[in-house]
Amino acid sequence: MLRRVLMMFALLLPLSALAEEFVAGKDYELIKGNEAAAKSGPVTVTEFFSYGCPWCYRLEPSLNQWVKQQGAKIQFSRVPVVFNKDWAYYAKAYYTVNLLGQGAKLNPILFKTIQAKHGALASNDTMIDFLTSQGIDKATAESAFKHSTTIDMQLNQGSAQMAQFHVTAVPAVVINGQYKTDLQMAQGEDRLFKILTYLVQQAAKKESHS
Repeated sequence: MLRRVLMMFALLLPLSALAEEFVAGKDYELIKGNEAAAKSGPVTVTEFFSYGCPWCYRLEPSLNQWVKQQGAKIQFSRVPVVFNKDWAYYAKAYYTVNLLGQGAKLNPILFKTIQAKHGALASNDTMIDFLTSQGIDKATAESAFKHSTTIDMQLNQGSAQMAQFHVTAVPAVVINGQYKTDLQMAQGEDRLFKILTYLVQQAAKKESHS
């Protein structure tokens, strides 16, 4: 009898691990004032990051894999943060390559180059030279990087979102405008993705009942 009970307990252990509950204020933050953010459709997941952030760079492969696993359940986007002068150039570069339709190709190259050569692309001229070396016409690169009102607007919107969600460290992730977590709160990469999966599920439940 005891042996049977022990076997049943062992079988239930994986289920209890899967059902781990996470605590607001400890593992993630509730974003106050955004209770009405729930809406129909995919759950929005927004990563706040910078090419200049080594932890963002290390997280990148696992994050891309997690996003693929979520599939149509989520709508993923990124907001480059500006915490210092160098990161302002990196944020502008992110918006520039995406505006020119080169994001999929150049985002990983920018990430790797900036992490390997810290500060090497922290000026208008060096960034434009880099974009040109990657096959972008120089006049096009200069126009987008220096004179695009669209990119200026995106930078302002990014700053507003940072303030709205009180983003003070990266990588940080906001789910549906309702929850926020980051690597520090999660205390590790593996646990971060468990929390993100949990929060996506919570946001989806709210949508289904709204």
